[in-house]
Amino acid sequence: MHHNILLGAMLTIMGCVFYSLLTFIVKIYSVNLPLPMLVFIQSAAALMLFIPILFRSGLSSAKKIIYTKKLHWLFFRALSSLGISFFLFSAVSYIPLVNAVLLANTSPLIVPFLAYLFMSQKMNHHLWLPIISGLIGIALVLHPDGHIFHPAAFLAIGSAVCISISSLLVRKLAGTESNETIMFYFFLLSTIVAGIIAVKYWVPISFKMYLISVFVGALYFGCQYLITVALRMASTQLVTTLLYSNIIFSALLSMLFWHTIPTPLTIAGILLTVISGVFCIRIEHRRNQRIMNEKRLQYAR
Repeated sequence: MHHNILLGAMLTIMGCVFYSLLTFIVKIYSVNLPLPMLVFIQSAAALMLFIPILFRSGLSSAKKIIYTKKLHWLFFRALSSLGISFFLFSAVSYIPLVNAVLLANTSPLIVPFLAYLFMSQKMNHHLWLPIISGLIGIALVLHPDGHIFHPAAFLAIGSAVCISISSLLVRKLAGTESNETIMFYFFLLSTIVAGIIAVKYWVPISFKMYLISVFVGALYFGCQYLITVALRMASTQLVTTLLYSNIIFSALLSMLFWHTIPTPLTIAGILLTVISGVFCIRIEHRRNQRIMNEKRLQYAR
């Protein structure tokens, strides 16, 4: 069991390395390729890499994975996940990589509000302190001056909102759909929708840019698949907490390639935001465990 937890943690961290590299590459090459084209090629490459997994146990197993009665929810999940890429990739073109990745990782501060608004889930009042602390941390990272309202910062926050919506939809789908089904329709529907959008923006690009885009897709697939496997081995709480290592890897890449050294104020803001997010995850995990235990007691009676 402990071996599985350790392996799950390692896979999560590797997935975060892949995603940090992905956003780093997008920041460098986004000026050379229309964003809709990049997102489409990324989704198509990920779909192609998933096909062997779909058929690895034969045609009958593939049919079971493809069969679903929740296509509408899977479609909404694909739309929300596409929003993550569009918003985050747009944001990294204008603001520092670390800022964009940090803001995109604020979803634990947002999920409770969306669950309250759209899933009739009561607001846990123990969350208010870490949420407020997290907002203060965000303000410190963005620096409390006239640049705090840079439009690209809101794009990164839009990515966090999409991550929150996607996670809530996955939580809803997990009760009836397998991880493979969720992933397959995510890649398939994302490719279709992104392809429709990309038609209007399609331009001739070099073979090198095609290769870079396909590599981005491979990293994207690797990230999604590694984290999916990690969730089978370790708790959701551990995996979602370790996802914050995205920020560390993004900061290291920024320091290595752009010699960007975070200021003490930025470091303080990152730490405050991450700690607040971790507390939100822990509080929500304890709440969910309590609800599950209460349901077990009811069934036992």
